[in-house]
Amino acid sequence: MNESLRIIIEKLYVTFAKYQGLSKLEGSILYDDLEKWNRRLRSKKLRELTDEDLSVFAGKVILTWGDENDFRFYLPRMLELTAEFKTPYDIWILYSRLEDANWETWDFNEQKAINDFTIELWNNLLNDNSEKAEMEFKDYFHVVACFYYDFSQMLDVWEANENFASVKHLANYILEERQNIFDNNFINSQVKNTKNVEQFKAWLTSDKIIEKIVKAFYDNEKSEFAERLSWVERILTNAGKNNT
Repeated sequence: MNESLRIIIEKLYVTFAKYQGLSKLEGSILYDDLEKWNRRLRSKKLRELTDEDLSVFAGKVILTWGDENDFRFYLPRMLELTAEFKTPYDIWILYSRLEDANWETWDFNEQKAINDFTIELWNNLLNDNSEKAEMEFKDYFHVVACFYYDFSQMLDVWEANENFASVKHLANYILEERQNIFDNNFINSQVKNTKNVEQFKAWLTSDKIIEKIVKAFYDNEKSEFAERLSWVERILTNAGKNNT
């Protein structure tokens, strides 16, 4: 995790700290384990809670266990774990809960803290060449693409990134998702996101992105990954021709 993301996470804790005293953790009377779940969450300090501790809560909060104040109090820790690739329950579910909580009506500073986190999470992911980042990239990209308010900014960050990891993520993603993008016309996610797909296709087949792939190929011509880059260049070039 880069330093910028760590700083933003600290701001999340400061921004949402005021909800500690408002958290009641009330839930459906149908849950026999409600008291046990509450004790588990309250048995540790916020920053000590693990993804396992918060998993059930993340799946049920707003819906049947915990209200908006509860969610806001635990949100910084859930987002911090997300940055560590340990999202409680699932990253899509976490961002869906933000929508369920009508987060776009929250105080400006709270909205800004979440947006700042999301775009820096994206930037951090693009620079992460780890095996874990490679495994998680598609799910994280789909969430940011669907829930972050400015898709153009996401693409600008990706295009400007000179780290090989960002090109590697791009190549792997295209090889896996080319049919959904260019044939089925959606960015694959739990809702088959179509709102940005035309912009995404235009960006992928632009001269700048194809040149980026070609440069990465020549810079890494002797590596095992070079063949994948070559295939991606062909896919994007052909897709561009078909769209003209």
